[in-house]
Amino acid sequence: MKIAVVSDSHDNTEKIKNFVKEVNRLNIETIIHCGDIISPFSATLFKKANSEFIAIFGNNDGETAGLLKKFHEIKKPPIEIELYGKSFAIMHEPILIEKITGKVDYILYGHTHSLEIKQINGTTIINPGELCGYITEKSTFVILNPVTGETKIMEI
Repeated sequence: MKIAVVSDSHDNTEKIKNFVKEVNRLNIETIIHCGDIISPFSATLFKKANSEFIAIFGNNDGETAGLLKKFHEIKKPPIEIELYGKSFAIMHEPILIEKITGKVDYILYGHTHSLEIKQINGTTIINPGELCGYITEKSTFVILNPVTGETKIMEI
């Protein structure tokens, strides 16, 4: 079981295309996007992935109606889901993380564009950094095996 955790793609079509090629090559079962896809044309590129796609809105996702047409399941954050027998809290901005650690197995977030993987109170917290590479000049995502807890940082 492999999940690709990604965030802050910000319409960088080149990086999105490379990301999709990589997740298809790696046979990723699920992609979780932690917000800021931005435009429906970028959403179209993500649909080329051979993976289940779970996404939330970020603070810069202004064209919500268009994004909902592409991804009917995109939600307003925060959301809690059960996946592969594990509990996840998914948000864009890292709000109230301290209050939910210990209550879920994984917290996934974006917004800060800063790559982070850490453990607090038995909860693994992951910010995959930015796919767009605009701020840090690194285009990153994280592969997570939710059963074993293994993580791998990937750079495009």
